[in-house]
Amino acid sequence: MMRELHYSGSFTVNKPPSEVIDFITDLSKAVVCIPNMINYEVLGKNKARVRFRVDLGNEVPIAELRRVMSDALIELVSASDGEVRYKVDGRAVGSAISISLVIRVEGINNGSRIDWDATANLGRLLQMIGRFVNIDSLVKNISEDTIKGFIGCLSK
Repeated sequence: MMRELHYSGSFTVNKPPSEVIDFITDLSKAVVCIPNMINYEVLGKNKARVRFRVDLGNEVPIAELRRVMSDALIELVSASDGEVRYKVDGRAVGSAISISLVIRVEGINNGSRIDWDATANLGRLLQMIGRFVNIDSLVKNISEDTIKGFIGCLSK
């Protein structure tokens, strides 16, 4: 069974690196960009609790598991020299999920290039669901939707 899933990507926005870093390190602004967010609570400068809906799609054979709620604790671990590290611990479908996210921001022309790397560790139940559906594809789609949410917020 798979234990870790790795994802990465890059995008650009027409904002200077300082604005990007300020935005992504301000959890009260950043968490509202999570797609399908139901509610959130900022627990301090570096932590937030978030509840959001996850649409796993028709690929999941059990109808009750196609749309699930997820609760997560998002922690800003560090921010320095154009690099921001997050730790996300949550639950979905009764199973744990832990994500380590690294975001690097670099100035280019009149904007910023944002590179990101994520490593996800899935709990046993999510690993077992992987026997029936392509869990890697599902998690990748959720990651890409989340990044699109951040791009949308940063582009405003």
